[in-house]
Amino acid sequence: MADFLITVTGRAAHAGIEPERGANAALAAAQLLIVCQQMNGRWGDVTVDVGMIRAGSRINIVCPEAELHVEVRSSTGSGIQRARQAIEAAAAHLTVPGTTATVRETEACPAMEDTPAARAVFAHAREAGAELGLDLGAAATGGVGDANTIAGAGVPTLDGLGPVGGGDHSPQEWLDVTTVPSRVALLAALITALGSATTADPDTRSTPIRVI
Repeated sequence: MADFLITVTGRAAHAGIEPERGANAALAAAQLLIVCQQMNGRWGDVTVDVGMIRAGSRINIVCPEAELHVEVRSSTGSGIQRARQAIEAAAAHLTVPGTTATVRETEACPAMEDTPAARAVFAHAREAGAELGLDLGAAATGGVGDANTIAGAGVPTLDGLGPVGGGDHSPQEWLDVTTVPSRVALLAALITALGSATTADPDTRSTPIRVI
C-alpha cells in the first residue's frame, strides 16, 4: 500500500469580474481524479482509489488550489511502482492551462508477496490443520497489516490464522467465537511443526519465520 498527496495549484481570480485571469485548480483536480480512477484494472491486481478531494475557499473565487488523496494497493512492489509512475506522469501533464501539480508519498507499506518460502510455511500449516480436521486454503486480499512490514523485511510470513470472522471495518463486523479453540490449537501445532523443521534442517536454522 502507498498513499499519495497530489497538490494542484492554479490561480485565483474573481469569478464574476475577471474569471479569464484565473486557472481553476478544482477543474484540473477533477480531471486528474478521473485519470487516476481509470488506472484500475490496468495492471492486474493494482487498485487506485482517490479517497478524498478538497478544493477552494470561496464560491466567488476561481479555485487556486486543490488536493487529492490517493491510495494504491498491490500484491507486489512492482505494481506499486508502476502506479506511482503513472500518477506522477498524469500530474505532470494537466490539461487546464495555468495549473501545475506535485505528488508526494505520505505513507507506504511493503507488499506481502507470494514467495516460495511463504508457500513452504503454508504447506506446514495445511499439514497441521489436517491433523486437527481443518481444511486450510490460501487467499489473496487487499488488506494491509503488521504482516506486510515483516514480509517486506524478507521474513516468510502467513497472515489470517486467527478465528473466523467477516464484515471488516463495518457495523456488521462479526467473529465466530466457536472457532477460537481450533485456531489456537492450529497456531500451536504450526509453531511446533516449524520449530521441528528448522531444527532438522541446518540450512534453515538462521531463517526467521513469522505467523500472525
